[in-house]
Amino acid sequence: MVCLRLQLPHAALAELCGVTHPTVTRAIHEILPLLAARGFVIPGRPGIRLRTLADFLAYAESEGVELRIDGTETQVRRPKARRPGRKAFVSGKKK
Repeated sequence: MVCLRLQLPHAALAELCGVTHPTVTRAIHEILPLLAARGFVIPGRPGIRLRTLADFLAYAESEGVELRIDGTETQVRRPKARRPGRKAFVSGKKK
């Protein structure tokens, strides 16, 4: 939960808990599907549980909430030359 709430890197969380980085990563990968299956409860509305994006969008529409998509560009590293998947990436140059 700390990783999700604070966006703490796995290495930092491992150091705080006194475990190794792979242990934290494995635990997070085990917990995320459990949390996703449980869904999100809206505070003050105990009968509503949002489990999918469709549930979320329907709830927002029913409540008259305007949603905005963050289109901020995020740079990613390209795979090294002559490696699988390299052709799937577009140029990293900004235009």
